[in-house]
Amino acid sequence: MTTGRLRGAVLALACVATLAACGGDDDVNTGTDPVEVEVGTTFSWNSFVVEDGWDVNGIERSTGAEEVTTPEVRGTIKNVLDEERAAIFQMVFSADGDPVATVNCSASKMVEDQSQEFICPGLNATMPEDYDAVVVQEFTR
Repeated sequence: MTTGRLRGAVLALACVATLAACGGDDDVNTGTDPVEVEVGTTFSWNSFVVEDGWDVNGIERSTGAEEVTTPEVRGTIKNVLDEERAAIFQMVFSADGDPVATVNCSASKMVEDQSQEFICPGLNATMPEDYDAVVVQEFTR
């Protein structure tokens, strides 16, 4: 009877491992077309997955004579592609279809399934007072 339970437990673990290995990645966006995202919610783009909980905060910065509030995005990103690479992308905040702020995002090189913090310091942008969409897209100069 003990052998039967052990065999059943091993079979159950094998099924769970198989589902974990095969599941989840089916919904990963592998393209680089712009994608609209919701602040704080998991999204995928270019075979990277940004995990729940990422946020946007206004950071007070001094530009010499005056203080300016710039947007800063922080979160955790995971490389789900089977090659080592760095994450480089932009987040564009818009109101009524018009861009109001763009931040450049990056994370150091990661191997497959590695996660790390990413940051998007909006040094050249002013924190938007209001926006109704955030789009992730390829980095452009």
